[in-house]
Amino acid sequence: MLPFSGASAQVAGGQAPAASYIEELIVTAQKREQRTLDVPIALTAYTGAFLDEIGVQEFEELSLFVPGFEVQNQSPNNPGFVMRGITSDDGGATVEPRVSVFQDGVSVSKSRGSYIELFDNARIEVAKGPQSTLFGRSALIGAVNIVQNKADPGGFAAAAKFEAGNFNYRGLEAMVNVPLSSTLAVRFAGRVKQRDGFVENVLGGRDFNSTDTNAYRVVLKWQPSDNLDADLIFNYEENNPSGTSFKSLTYLPTDPLTGKVLGDLGRNSGAALASSDGFAGGRDLGLERTTWGVTGLVDYRISDTLRLSSISAFRRFKSLEVFDADGFSLPLFVFAEDARGDQYSQEFRINYEGGERLSAFAGVGYFYEDGSQAVPLQYNERVFAARNAPLAGLVGFTPPNVPSINTINSAAALSTLKLVHRETFQNYGRTTSYDVFADATYKVTDQFEVSAGIRYSNDDKRSGYRGTLDNGGSILTSGSAANAANPATARGIFLQSTPGGLAQYRSFSDSGVTYRVVGRYAVSDDISLFATYSRGRRPEVLSPAAPVAPQGNVRFTAVAAEIVDSYEAGAKTQWLDRSLSLEGSIYRFTYTNFQTSIQTAPGVFQTISAGDASSTGFEGQFNWKPTGQLSVFGTYGYNNGRFDNGRFKGNSFRLSPDHTASFGLNFTVPVWEGDLSFLPTYTWQSRVFFDNDNDIPALQSTGDLIQDEVQGAYGLLNLRVSYQPTDANWRVEASASNLLDQEYIKDAGNTGGAFGIPTFIAGEPRYFGASFSIRY
Repeated sequence: MLPFSGASAQVAGGQAPAASYIEELIVTAQKREQRTLDVPIALTAYTGAFLDEIGVQEFEELSLFVPGFEVQNQSPNNPGFVMRGITSDDGGATVEPRVSVFQDGVSVSKSRGSYIELFDNARIEVAKGPQSTLFGRSALIGAVNIVQNKADPGGFAAAAKFEAGNFNYRGLEAMVNVPLSSTLAVRFAGRVKQRDGFVENVLGGRDFNSTDTNAYRVVLKWQPSDNLDADLIFNYEENNPSGTSFKSLTYLPTDPLTGKVLGDLGRNSGAALASSDGFAGGRDLGLERTTWGVTGLVDYRISDTLRLSSISAFRRFKSLEVFDADGFSLPLFVFAEDARGDQYSQEFRINYEGGERLSAFAGVGYFYEDGSQAVPLQYNERVFAARNAPLAGLVGFTPPNVPSINTINSAAALSTLKLVHRETFQNYGRTTSYDVFADATYKVTDQFEVSAGIRYSNDDKRSGYRGTLDNGGSILTSGSAANAANPATARGIFLQSTPGGLAQYRSFSDSGVTYRVVGRYAVSDDISLFATYSRGRRPEVLSPAAPVAPQGNVRFTAVAAEIVDSYEAGAKTQWLDRSLSLEGSIYRFTYTNFQTSIQTAPGVFQTISAGDASSTGFEGQFNWKPTGQLSVFGTYGYNNGRFDNGRFKGNSFRLSPDHTASFGLNFTVPVWEGDLSFLPTYTWQSRVFFDNDNDIPALQSTGDLIQDEVQGAYGLLNLRVSYQPTDANWRVEASASNLLDQEYIKDAGNTGGAFGIPTFIAGEPRYFGASFSIRY
C-alpha cells in the first residue's frame, strides 16, 4: 500500500503536487516483481520515501502503521517483534525466532541483533502469516523484508537532513550517490541521532531511556551489462543509550544512603536506579552494542526465461547491557547481558518465467550461526536477606518469598553476609542448516491462478551451558561462610555451578517441511480475490538449564517444533480511477505445542508447552487520494488470539492487543510561492498484557496479588507541518509525536517480577522538533 503519489514521496524534491491517483508500488514478496494488488498474501508495503514523510525511523514506529504487526522496544538490545499475536523476543543463544527480519533477503532475526535503524531504504515489505516458503528461516508467522537503496551509475545525487528537538535531540542523515563509470557506482548513507533520556534519574547522572545511535551504509553497484547486476553492501550500527527505566512500583525512589524519598510511585515518573560495587568492570547502566554485516547480491539473466540469483552474507553482533533489574535504589541486585553472534548464509535461486502461464523459482540455502549469551548477576546479600526476612527498623520489605534462604533474625547475623555476591550463567547455540525450496504459480485461465510452494530444512544444532559462582557461594543459601567457600557445597542464589565452572554441550538434529497453497481470482484488472493455506514451523531446540545441585550436570530439555496452520482469504481492489485502494483479509490459525517459559519459584524458570492456541482475525488497509492536494490512509487490525488449553487456557497472548488502528492524512495548500503540507496521524491500540499469564494472581508463584502488569487502551497523535518553495531543493519541517503527551507503559513485570517486585518501563512522552532538508 502506497498512501501518497508522485512528488509527495519526495523528502525535498521541488515538484508540484501529483495527480489524484495512487501510484502503484512494485514489490518482490514472491521473488518476482509484482503490483501489490497481484500478490495473493496479506502484505503491507511502504516506500522509504513515505516512511520518511511520516517520520518512521525505527521498527516500533513502523509497526503502528502495519495491521497485525507490533514491535516493543525496551532498548535496541531487547526488542519484541509480534506478528498476529505471536512474539519473538527471547535473547537466548539456543532460541529460534518466530518472526523473521531480513535485509535484502538476509536473515537478521536473532533477537539481540535484529533491531536496526531504518534509513535510506527503497521500501519495506511486511508479509503476515506463515511465510517460510517465500522468506525462509524462522518465518513461522510472518516476515519483514527491508529493501535498501542501491547505488545508481545513472547520475550523481546527494541529500541531507538536519534535525533538532526537545530533550536535547540532535540528528543528521545524509546520502551521496557517486557514479564511478557507466557501469559502476557507490552510495554512502548514514544517520546519527542523540537524545537525552525522558525518565529522570533522581540519583543524578544520565536520565534513562536515551537515544545514541550511529548507523552507516556503503553500497557498491556493478552493472556491466543488461544481463548482470551485482551489489556489495556494508552495514554498520552502534548504539550506546543510557539504562532502561525498570521502575519498581513497590518501593518509593529513595536516596540509598539517607533513605530520603526522591520521587513517587508513578509509572512514568523518575526512577532511582544504579549499578554498584564495580559490577561489569565498573560500567554504568546502559548499552554498548554494535552490529555489522557484508552482503553480496548477484542477479544474472541466463536467458529470456531463466534468471539466477545469489545472496551471500556475513553478519556479527555484540552487545553488553547493564540494568538495575530490581527497580529501586538499594543494591538488591544488578544484572547484565553479554550477547554475541556470528552468522554466515548463502542462497542460490533460479527463477523461471515461461510465458504468460507459468512462473516459478527453486533454490538451495546454507545457514550457519554461532552465538552465546552470558548473564552476570550481582546481589547484596544483606539487602536480599533483609527483604526476605524483615528486621526491626527496616521498613517496607515484604515477607519471605524466596525458598532456600536461611532466616536472618538479628543484626549480627545480617552483618556476616556478603555485600557483593556474583554468579554468571552462559548459554551457547550453534546451528548449521541446509534448505531446499521451490514455488510455482500457474495461470489456469486468464483470471484464475494457483500457487504452491514447499521448503525442506535440516538443522544440526549444538546447545551448551555453564554456570559459575564468581566470588564463592552465597552465605545465605550455603548456610555458612565455610560452606560458601567450599566448591562442593557452595550454592548460588539464582543458579548452581557446573563442574569446574566449565560448559557442557549436547548436539542433535532436526528437520521439517513447510508449505503453502494459494488460489487467486482476478475479477478485473483492479479487483483481486485470494485464499491461502500455509504451514509454518519453528525448529526444535534443545533448551539448557542450570544444575539442580552445586557441581551438577546441566539439564537439557528437548523443546519440540512449534507448528502453525493458517487459513486466510482476502481481497484487494482499486476504485475511482485508481484514486482509492482497499485491502482486507480474514484469517484463522491454530498453533500446536506453544512453547513458553513459566516461573516455578521466585527467580526459577522452566520451559514448558503451554498447549495449543488459536486466533481469528481481520486486517484491513485503505488509501484514498481524492485530489492532488489531499491523501488519506488508514489501517485496522483485529486479532482474537487465545490459549485453547493448558496452564494459560483462555488467556490473551502477551504483547498482543485485540484491536489496533491507524489513520492519517496529508493535505497540501499553495502558499508563499510554495507548498505548505499538514500531515497528522493517529494510532490506537486496545488493552495489552505483558506476559502469557496475564498477571493473574492465581498463576503467580511470588505472592504478587495485584493484576497491574497491563496497559489499557490508548492512542497517540502525531503532527508534521512542512514548507517547500516551488522549484526549490530544500524543505523545512516542524514535527511532534505523542502530541497530547499520553502516558503509557511499554512493558511490565520483567526480571524484577521473577522475585515478586515487578518493574515498569515508561513509553515515550511528547517529542517535538524541527528539521531542514536539502537534495541535489
